[in-house]
Amino acid sequence: MRRVMAWVGRFAASLLFRRVEVAGEERYPRDRPVLLVANHFNGLVDPVVITAALGRTPRFIAKASLRRVPLAGLLLRGLGVVFVGRQSDVGGAGGNDDAFAECHAALADGDVVAIFPEGTTHDRPRIDPLKTGAARIALGARAAGAAGLAIVPVGLTFPDKVALRSSALVQFGVPIELDVASPAPAGPTDMDAVRRLTAVIDRGLRAVSPDFPDVETALALEQAAQVALSSPTDPDPPLEARYDLARRLGRSSPDEQTAVRRDIGRYATLLRGLHLTDGDLIAPTSPTRLVRSALGIAVLVVLLGGVVAATALINIWPAVLVALISLSVKAPVSKGTARVLVGVLAFPVAWITAGVLTTDGAVRVTLVVLTAAVGALAAIWLVERAMALTQMLLRWQAQRERIGTVAVAAEVRAEVVDTVRAVAGSFCVR
Repeated sequence: MRRVMAWVGRFAASLLFRRVEVAGEERYPRDRPVLLVANHFNGLVDPVVITAALGRTPRFIAKASLRRVPLAGLLLRGLGVVFVGRQSDVGGAGGNDDAFAECHAALADGDVVAIFPEGTTHDRPRIDPLKTGAARIALGARAAGAAGLAIVPVGLTFPDKVALRSSALVQFGVPIELDVASPAPAGPTDMDAVRRLTAVIDRGLRAVSPDFPDVETALALEQAAQVALSSPTDPDPPLEARYDLARRLGRSSPDEQTAVRRDIGRYATLLRGLHLTDGDLIAPTSPTRLVRSALGIAVLVVLLGGVVAATALINIWPAVLVALISLSVKAPVSKGTARVLVGVLAFPVAWITAGVLTTDGAVRVTLVVLTAAVGALAAIWLVERAMALTQMLLRWQAQRERIGTVAVAAEVRAEVVDTVRAVAGSFCVR
C-alpha cells in the first residue's frame, strides 16, 4: 500500500501545485536508514509533497488523535504511520514506548521514518522550538541496530498556501551523521546527548526552512530576493535560490534589513501605483510571445479537448466540492489539509462511480477511471494556459499604455538590487 500511496502522492501534488521544485536531492542517502526531519507549515500537504519528492512513502510519525478518526485511522495505519501521543494530547506523551520501538525497528531494517519535530502544524513563518522526539528516536534506533543512520533535514516552503495551483519547494539539507553528531554510547536516556542532538537538528532544519520573525519581514525579504534574482533571461528564478537569498537577508543586521525593507517597499508601492509588475520591466510581453502562447493553447485544445469534454461531467462535482470545502476553511494551514482529504476521496469516488455506472468488467472500469484522471489533469493544464494567455494580453496592454513610466520604475528597481547586493554580497544576485 505504501508503494501505491507514493503514486497517489505524486498525482495529488500534480493537482495541488503547478510546480513542486526539489532541491538538494543528491544529498539524500539511499543506501542506509534515514530519519527525515521536516518543518510543518501546511498540514497534510506536507507529507504529500515529501512523498512526491521522494517517490516513496516514508513511515510518517503522526499524532495519536488521528488514529481515532473513522476510516482515516485505519488507512493511515495501513500506510505504516506511527502514532505517538503529545504533551498537549489527553493523557500526555506517556505510553510512546511501543511507538518509538516501532520506529527503531523500521530504521534498523533500513527503512525511512519521517517526523515533524515541531510537534504541530502552524501558520507562523518560522520554525517553532523543536521537541526532543527526533533525537530520542535516532539514538534509540542506533541502539536497536540501525547502523550508519543519517538524519536528513527537509525544508518545506510554500510561497502561497492559500492559492490553488501555486508552487512548493522541497529542500533537502546536509545529512546529519548520527555517529558524528552524537558518538556512541550516547542513548535515548542520556538527556544531555538528546538536547545536544536536538540543537544540531534545529540548526540543520533552519538552514533549509523559512525562519523569519514575522510575516511582514518574511514577505519583504522574499520579494526583495525575487527582484534581485530575476533577469530578462531568467524572469522566474528557482525557488531554492530565492529562499536561500531571503534567509541570507534574514541573517543580516537589523539596520541592513531595514534598508532592504525600505527599498522593496518603495518599489512595490511604485509598481502598484503605476499598475505595473516586476515582470513588465524585466521581461515585457511581445506580440511574438502572445501568438506563440495562443498557438500552444490551440494545439492543446486539439490534443486534449476531447478527453476534457468527455470527462467534464465526471470531474466537475468533485472539483466544486473541493472548492467549496476550501472556501469554508479559514485558517491557511488547514486549507491544504481540507483539499487533500476531500480531493483524494472525492475524485476517485467520482471516477469509480462513473466507471461502474457506464460499463461492465474490471478492465473497462479501470479504463474509465484512468481516462477521467487524465481528463482532470488535462482540464487543469488547459485552464491554466488560458488564464496565462489572458493575463499576458492584459500585461501587454498595460505595458503599451504605460511605456513612459517604465524608466522611473526601473531606477527604483536598480536601487533594490544594489541594496540586496550590498547586504548579501554577490550571493546569486544578478
